[in-house]
Amino acid sequence: MGRTRFDSIAALIEHDAASPLASDEFDTQLWLLMIQKIDRPSDLEHLPRPVAVYHASRLLQWEVLNGGFGQAAGNIPVWFELVAVGYSALGMRKSAGLIREARDCLTEDRIKLIDQSLLDESTIEKLAALDERIPEDEFCIDDERVEYVRKHRDAFRIV
Repeated sequence: MGRTRFDSIAALIEHDAASPLASDEFDTQLWLLMIQKIDRPSDLEHLPRPVAVYHASRLLQWEVLNGGFGQAAGNIPVWFELVAVGYSALGMRKSAGLIREARDCLTEDRIKLIDQSLLDESTIEKLAALDERIPEDEFCIDDERVEYVRKHRDAFRIV
């Protein structure tokens, strides 16, 4: 995936505050540092809400763009509700609603497992139909997410 130029999230945040990076560079650097610390939703419980908003929304966005809601349901089903909360916090209500619809396609047992082969044909079809409804104006929100992080820098300094 690449290497980070910074040894901590705090160092990245401080550098960006003094000399802003390009949005995509900042996002990449932050993501590389975040995935070293956060693997599951429970890793976010002790961190400020903006950290969860950033991490969860970026995680799902990239999963869905890579392979649709079916891939996300297979790889990160436990993240869906937190992602919907994140998209809502970012003001992306249509996307948050669609993510909740995707989450509702999954059984509680399915959410606890991470194995895409356990998705039945009906669920796969429902999730594929949701892929067709992804709102172009508010699903790919890299720039908005970076702006949100920059508005909440203090929340990220402690990660």
